[in-house]
Amino acid sequence: MRSESLEADQSSENEQAAPLRRISFKYRSGPAALRCLSDGLAYFASPSEFNDCLEAKFDHSSAADYIARMDRSIRDIAQQRGGTGGYTLPEHALASYEAKYTHENASFLEATQRVGIYSTASRPDNQPMWAYYCDNSKGFCFELEWSDTVLGRYQLAPVGVQYSSVARVHNRADIFDKLIREEAELHPDWSMPRILEETQTEFFKFRFNTMNTCRAASIKHSDWNHEHEVRFISPRAGPMPIMGQVLKRVYYVRTDFPEWGPVMTLLHQLYPNVELAELTFQHVEPYVVTQRIIKKLIPV
Repeated sequence: MRSESLEADQSSENEQAAPLRRISFKYRSGPAALRCLSDGLAYFASPSEFNDCLEAKFDHSSAADYIARMDRSIRDIAQQRGGTGGYTLPEHALASYEAKYTHENASFLEATQRVGIYSTASRPDNQPMWAYYCDNSKGFCFELEWSDTVLGRYQLAPVGVQYSSVARVHNRADIFDKLIREEAELHPDWSMPRILEETQTEFFKFRFNTMNTCRAASIKHSDWNHEHEVRFISPRAGPMPIMGQVLKRVYYVRTDFPEWGPVMTLLHQLYPNVELAELTFQHVEPYVVTQRIIKKLIPV
């Protein structure tokens, strides 16, 4: 999956040859930045560790709503192919189906609470983020580039956070609808039975479960929408030794705090290829100025 919030940093002349760059930004206080650079770890937190009391909180749709959504998806695609079909159950099967549905929902909820989430932003010049995640700009913003190699090796899924003020009722069949329509579009020559057969494959089920988990773990109240958050979700919470593989540039606004010097030293020692940039906020145009800083060794 690729989040639309990630920056597509790719020139048009190299559009065919250059791989897509997935760029996001992590705001860190001085102590947090120093610790992160020292150990090279990115910490993927569980939903219960976040400061949002509604993190990954939702209700499941009813079994009837789930069946209705599946039925509508299958009927639509069958009709597009000139046929008929749907997803219905006889009356005598509903009780056992609802028990199975309840069990699957419990497993889904458990998986959602078990994931690890690495929260990043879509830009480095968000002034409120500098204020409260960087201790009034006494910190740093890391520019991170997420290659396919890193995403695949650590099973990370980038997801743009959805912001909503309505009640969160998660119908897993919404993801089924998205995936089955993708299959239909990719294989216009497939019959409806062949498409339904594909939905029973392990790969389809893996995508179905992963996308549902990522969606449920990436919905926040609209009060948070100023953060424009991009999340990287792993199957498990915990630290990952990836900083040396993803860190590309470090931004700062102020230098008058204790960690600034030690961080500069660490960047030189452990991250010699990482760029350094100073941000300046102004009340007149240009409102944000970015100046690339060249690091030099000075004999003492």
